[in-house]
Amino acid sequence: MFEQACGHSRYPCRFQDPVAAAQVVIPHRLFAPWCLKESCEKVLLQLIPQCLSAAYALLGTHPFSRLDVLIVPSNFSSLGMASPHIIFLSQSTLPGGNHLCGTRLCHEIAHAWFGLAIGARDWTEEWLSEGFATHLEDAFWSAAQQLPVDEAKEQQDLKALLRWQRLRDEVQNSEEDLQVLRPNKENTGKVCESGASVIKHGLNAGKTFLQVHYLKGYFLLRSFAGKAGDAAYFAFLRKFVRDFHGQLILSQDFLHLLLKDIPELTGYGLSVENIFQTWLDCSGIPKPLLEESQAWQECRLAQQVNEEVPKWIQVNQRARKRSKKKRRRKEDVFQKLLPDQLVLVLEHLLEKKTLCSKTLECLQKTYHLREQDAEVRHRWCELVIKHKYISGYGDVEKFLKEDQAMGVYLYGELMLNEDAKQQELAYKSFATVRDQMDVSSAKIVTEMLF
Repeated sequence: MFEQACGHSRYPCRFQDPVAAAQVVIPHRLFAPWCLKESCEKVLLQLIPQCLSAAYALLGTHPFSRLDVLIVPSNFSSLGMASPHIIFLSQSTLPGGNHLCGTRLCHEIAHAWFGLAIGARDWTEEWLSEGFATHLEDAFWSAAQQLPVDEAKEQQDLKALLRWQRLRDEVQNSEEDLQVLRPNKENTGKVCESGASVIKHGLNAGKTFLQVHYLKGYFLLRSFAGKAGDAAYFAFLRKFVRDFHGQLILSQDFLHLLLKDIPELTGYGLSVENIFQTWLDCSGIPKPLLEESQAWQECRLAQQVNEEVPKWIQVNQRARKRSKKKRRRKEDVFQKLLPDQLVLVLEHLLEKKTLCSKTLECLQKTYHLREQDAEVRHRWCELVIKHKYISGYGDVEKFLKEDQAMGVYLYGELMLNEDAKQQELAYKSFATVRDQMDVSSAKIVTEMLF
């Protein structure tokens, strides 16, 4: 197993160490403020060994010998970040159960292999880090929960649907140049005479808030796994990690080895050049992805959501008639939904032109939206803003203060409605957090408000 020499410069390597290879869960510590001690003990301390074990089961030897997890405050610029031996995890991941915390932890753990042990030689190819971590977070999280195969597939299909909708929205509302995963194309990996490399769009502050590289990269890798089968795909990933750990790579390094090791993929018309043209070197949504999207909308968990939304439309219609009867009838029985299903319900309701305050009040009480995770609460805040639900303005203000990594978009929504109360809320919230806010985030919000 350890006969092949590593391709990197000489350093103590865990991939050649039989003791490290047998280490299912590496030593880990958790650092957090005392005020978050209870929520960390309740959620995170149990998740870390489960997620580490799941990652090991799929990819093998952990690239690093230990892991510290540091809970960072609300003004941190993202929900998580990975560095060698340490993961920075936003306190925003802790409320609302273990779903958001677990998936984000899995994402950052995945970066130990893709992003740290293996890096992109050209930093414009960030999909090699973020696309892999996004795809692997689903696999890790399913394994960490020990889900049956069918249940894991259902949850992953639902996640694919949510990501598809997010990608579609981003493509419609972003510059085409920022949608290209290999913006330097045939010049990718080349350097100037001085030895420096130019990172295209590197100074564009808006790019920080786009997830196109995460999402298109994720869908490309998901398509490979779907065609090859999970067993063959993850066997290949383990081989790829053994061959390229400790090195900086380009897209073609991964793609050449993939098509060599899983020749069945060429039967689908795949080649390195074809993948470049269809997925990596162009803006917009790849054609193969358009063809696949319908299947996710028909998955069982999405169909459950489709059964719930009409109930809320009926509740809204009755509430608007101002009937003296009870607003909610006995037949209004709503299913218990997973966090991702709640996100999808709220996204469907965001497409409706008007929802009255009674409907929004009932919606919040039915699903306990104020106690849900940050992804769900973000959609709730969007509904509050769109329908000018004054009773929910406190939820928006709280979110802008305590979940700053996700709140930037809401400032734009508050200003877009041209409503005096909402604009006052935006100015007041920004004034409260501005001095502590991440510099890039503060710059974007300032442009929205002034």
